[in-house]
Amino acid sequence: MAQNKKHITPENITEWLSSTGFLFPRNEVELERFEKLYGDVDFGLTGKEIDPDKIINGTFRESKIVKMPTDFQQEEINPYRMAARNGNSLPKHIMDKIKKNQIKPKDDSNESEDTNK
Repeated sequence: MAQNKKHITPENITEWLSSTGFLFPRNEVELERFEKLYGDVDFGLTGKEIDPDKIINGTFRESKIVKMPTDFQQEEINPYRMAARNGNSLPKHIMDKIKKNQIKPKDDSNESEDTNK
């Protein structure tokens, strides 16, 4: 007769999750199993990566430095502009729309009030 070789059952699923690291180990047996699985893994952490005081005080800000190039030529940008238009220059009706939008007054608060009526 066939034997049931499944070690994980609905009764012990929490124990297995705790032993494999999906939940925190709750006792020494689960902790020993976890250490047996992951004891030799070097995560490269020193313990100084996170400052709990800054997190609790709400002063933790991750800073990212983005360096933008400062020495580019206008000729380098033109091919990208042309690629955005499939190699074509802007049609006259588009240029007219752009100019019309540039001339439009900045205070258009009356228009937005009229559209909500």
